[in-house]
This record gives sequence, structure tokens and C-alpha cells, in this order.
Amino acid sequence: MLSIRVLKSVLFHFNPAIGKQILQVGLSACFLIGPLLYCYCLHFLGRFQTSSLYRLHLIIPSVLIIVIGIVFPYHLYTQLWGGIFYKLINAVWLIYTVASIYILWPKLSSIKANDWRQDVDLYIVLSIVIGSALVWAAYFFAAYTSYISGALTFTFLMGIGVMTIFLHIQQQRNKTPSPYANKKIADKDAQALIDELEQFVLTQKVFLDANLALPKLAKSLGWSTPKLSQLLNDNLHKSFNDFINFYRIEHAKNLLGSDSSMKMEDLANSSGFNSLSTFYAAFKKYTQLTPAKYKALQGLQHSEIINP
Repeated sequence: MLSIRVLKSVLFHFNPAIGKQILQVGLSACFLIGPLLYCYCLHFLGRFQTSSLYRLHLIIPSVLIIVIGIVFPYHLYTQLWGGIFYKLINAVWLIYTVASIYILWPKLSSIKANDWRQDVDLYIVLSIVIGSALVWAAYFFAAYTSYISGALTFTFLMGIGVMTIFLHIQQQRNKTPSPYANKKIADKDAQALIDELEQFVLTQKVFLDANLALPKLAKSLGWSTPKLSQLLNDNLHKSFNDFINFYRIEHAKNLLGSDSSMKMEDLANSSGFNSLSTFYAAFKKYTQLTPAKYKALQGLQHSEIINP
């Protein structure tokens, strides 16, 4: 939506005679920025997937934009769009921005200063929220900042893009090293190593460490990092994340069975996940169900056992 807003400004700047409809498109995009930002934060926290009611934050504003755009087109109601509609758009944008900060706050306050680099996505989400708030301020105080509003929006979009690429490149560098074919572990030796690895993971419960990385696990085992990487990739045919997440999900399933009242955020943290969205994705990958559906299914089975 911010990109559409920038495109509108560019088109209008180079062709002032362009139809008024393009101005309506720009304001309509601004109206949707807030709701989309809020739903983006909900998705990051893993909440958007748990209830279809959250989709109303997208459906209702979209319907309003279409209906109002048809009933009150910009070229016939210029003063209305430049007056009350403009104020309403800014109010909705601000409300949703504040709501986004509110729902992110528990996650932000739980992250220690030295743990921030472990959650690249949180960096990106927080930057988007702060950047959106700054862009809102620039447009809201347009009488004083009109000369920087467009530049600020464009710079923000470019900055987010560059930062996202940079952080993910850094993340890729820290991932499992590529396997070397000429160092493949023989099958006769691999089974003993696999047994040792699985026994160590189960007894030490290292998978509960949200910051666990392949080099750290290799060091705990007294192995080299390439050796552990080879064993996982060539012999178990699994990535490091898949291997560890399997144990985390099994632990989460046990927790759900023993304490059905546990909140999803607590369940994710207790199972070694530092992101609720990562937990939801991993849980569904291994069980084909969301945690909520799995919890409900377990409760139904328990009820059938008690009341056959």
C-alpha cells in the first residue's frame, strides 16, 4: 500500500493533468496501510492463523474502500476526500499502528538485548512498524513536512528492502555448511553416531534451547561441525532445523497432553521456539494440524475414553 501511495505521487508529479481517480487510489491505499500492518503483526505472532475473525480487519476496510469509492468518487467529492475522509484515513492508520505496537510489546519485552540477533524476523517487523509510524507522522503533519513525505516513504521502503536482504544473507551464512561428498560418513559408522546423537539430544534436552545452533550442538557432542552436518544431511537426510524441531514438537505434544490450559505463547517458549509463527509452522508440518486443532482432538479422544 505504501508503494501504491508512492506510485500515485510519482504519476501525479510528472502528469498533473492525470485523472482524479489516481488521487483516490492513493488515499485508498493509505486507508489500508493500518489494517494490513496490524494483520502482518498478528501473522508474525502466530495469531492470525488461529481465528478467521481476524480477517475482518482486512475485509471490512476493503469493502468500505470499494463502496465509498463508488458512492463518493474523488472527482465529484474532492472536498469530502480532502476533509473528513482524509482525517478518517489518518485516524484509522494511527489506531492500527498503536494496536500493532501493543500486540508486539510482550514479545519485545521478553527479548533480551543479547538475544536480538537470534530473531531476524522480529527486527524486520519492528522496523516496519516504526517506519510506518514515521511515514504516518510525515503525512499527518504535511503542512510542515510536505516536502519530505514522499522522500521519507520511498527511503523507508528502500531501507526495509535492503535491511531484509542483509539480515537474511547474514542468517544464511550461519546456517549448516554445505556437505562435502568426499567426507561422507560410511553407513557402518553412521548408525553408532546416530544413536549417540539421539541419546544425547533426548537425555540433555538440548532442543529446549531456543538459541541452539549446529556448531553449538557439535561442540557439546565433542564433534566437528562438518561431521555433524554430514551425519544429518547425508545419513539422516534432514536439515539441522528439521532434526531439532521434531524433538521440539514431540515435547510440545506431551505438554499439550499434560496441561491443556497452557497458552500457545508459553507452549512455544517451553518447547524451544523463540517465535510463535515458527512454532505454528513447525507444528503443522509434523502433525498436519494447528496446535489448537490438535489440542481439541486430544480433548475429544480423552472424553471418548472416559465416556465410551
